[in-house]
Amino acid sequence: MRILYVDDDPALARLATRVLARSDFEVIHAPSIETGLELFAAEEFEAVVLDHYFENQTGLNFLEAIAERGKMTPVLYVTGSSDADVAIRALKGGAADYVVKTATDDFFPLLTSALEQALENARLRREKEEADRQLILAKERAELLLAEMNHRIANSLSLVSAMIRMQMQIADSEETKTALNETQNRITAIAGVHRSLYTSENVGEVQLDVYLGPLLAELQGTNAAARGTTLSTDLCRLSTTADKAVALGVILIELVTNAMKYAYPGGSGEVRIKLQTQNGNATLSVEDDGIGYDSTNGPKGTGLGTRLINAMSITLGATVTYGRDDKPTGTYVAVNWQQ
Repeated sequence: MRILYVDDDPALARLATRVLARSDFEVIHAPSIETGLELFAAEEFEAVVLDHYFENQTGLNFLEAIAERGKMTPVLYVTGSSDADVAIRALKGGAADYVVKTATDDFFPLLTSALEQALENARLRREKEEADRQLILAKERAELLLAEMNHRIANSLSLVSAMIRMQMQIADSEETKTALNETQNRITAIAGVHRSLYTSENVGEVQLDVYLGPLLAELQGTNAAARGTTLSTDLCRLSTTADKAVALGVILIELVTNAMKYAYPGGSGEVRIKLQTQNGNATLSVEDDGIGYDSTNGPKGTGLGTRLINAMSITLGATVTYGRDDKPTGTYVAVNWQQ
């Protein structure tokens, strides 16, 4: 292991060369700070042993100069027995450790031990930096793969949705067309989640306002029952997991589809969608001013939408509330869950 020994005392440097060689250290002597900096820049060393006192400078000047070069080579600072303040300044300047220079036989054993410890610490630091780098690379690869997977799933679901749309065009009965259209809307809700995950900075979360807004716009644009119905949205900023987003998307599709189909049988009207949070609870509500909903008569149509809402509510851990005391007319449905 090559050691740069920066000291203007040639006799001590020769002694250090002989003593450190017994511990498999190859010592390269630099008699001045200028020479030491030239060698440090031109060659590779495992460590530097740096004296403090020089003719016109101190070892602190060496520390300052190599700090600008960004090398992580450990430096052992050699000070006199009464230079505690100098040792502290050296440590703050980037030295890995310091050794007190004495006239006794303890100096070189202490220097050898400090060198071995500094080299071991440097090795552990390099290994940690490499492990951190590999961890970052692995995380980036995993996020890239996950984003690509979400992208492919969203595209595949969009392809399935297009096939269903083609099937609708050749279907004979209105009942079949309606069923296919509702299935297409549900697929759109799931595809929207994967599209949001693909475009999100955090691939583990879905921003509900970003996800639900385009979902409602697409629903209104592709649903024949939406003619004459205006959708008004008030969506707060709220993130959730992909599973919860899928459940909320399916519930919202069912509620809004029902409102567009049944709320205003004689003409046009407004359907209001609101997402809000309060005290750790979230609420997604769908409201209209139409003919109202009578729960005693049971669901209209096949009842599949109601069953889906109940199933998705269980997945979400939510409660579904129908009606509101201050709303005697129209329909109000709210989905409440803990964030």
